[in-house]
Amino acid sequence: MRSFAPLSRVAAVIGALMVIMFSRSLSAACVGFLAGVLCMLLNEGWRRALKAWAAGLAVCAATAVIDPIFSHRGATVLLFVNDRPYTLESMLYGLELGLSLSGAGVWLAVLRGLVNEREMLGIFGRFSPKLAMTISMTLGFIPRLIRKNSRIREAQRGAGLFGGDSPSGRLAEVSAVFTACMAWSAEAAAGAAQSMNARGFGMHKVTFSDRRALRLKDYVFILTVVLLTVGGLVLSALGGATEFFPRVSLGRYEMVMTFVYLGECMLPIIILAKERLQWTLYTARD
Repeated sequence: MRSFAPLSRVAAVIGALMVIMFSRSLSAACVGFLAGVLCMLLNEGWRRALKAWAAGLAVCAATAVIDPIFSHRGATVLLFVNDRPYTLESMLYGLELGLSLSGAGVWLAVLRGLVNEREMLGIFGRFSPKLAMTISMTLGFIPRLIRKNSRIREAQRGAGLFGGDSPSGRLAEVSAVFTACMAWSAEAAAGAAQSMNARGFGMHKVTFSDRRALRLKDYVFILTVVLLTVGGLVLSALGGATEFFPRVSLGRYEMVMTFVYLGECMLPIIILAKERLQWTLYTARD
């Protein structure tokens, strides 16, 4: 979605997150999770998408297995665990929860791939420069910290400092790497603060130069996303949620709400697929 303004990309992801987080629909949660994985596949490749798919399935399996252990509501008993019923309705409720959590995580990862730190700073900087700087630094700091942790661990292992496989040896290795990472992050934060103070950050009024201003297609795209999001939430409130107890049944408008949400999720998928085809198939002409 590089042809669209950063605000349009953020709106697409936030719209998908709003529906998947505030609606209790098993079908919508499934659609949101699958659409997020497909967006990651088109934008970041099959490796990242496969990891997100595997992690989401693991979360869904865990919630579907664990929830019936603590919640025994439901009329369809599958088995008894310590004389307590293990019901199908509780299992599906846990599955819906896992799909919602996994879908939200996948869409946040999609947002990280669509909008970089500078674009995030440009979006939120007009409203709150300090908040924008905090978000931008956080989004940039986490991957740098992960890479630094890997480098320090590999360097220490290459030097033969921690060669033992015992629990105490692994604990010592983790503690040493964590201490080194925290020291590096503190020094980096102090250096960034001194650099910002030297440049007078926060002392003068902030000015902006936006080279990616909203165009007509951005306004149309954002308006479409807002309308589909509001429509999905309204349908969910009017009867689009899944009824899990005492028996599983679809809500009165659940299928309509799911199709509306599917249309919203298809917008970024179609755009990303078009850009991927253009990048793959089109060749430069002499």
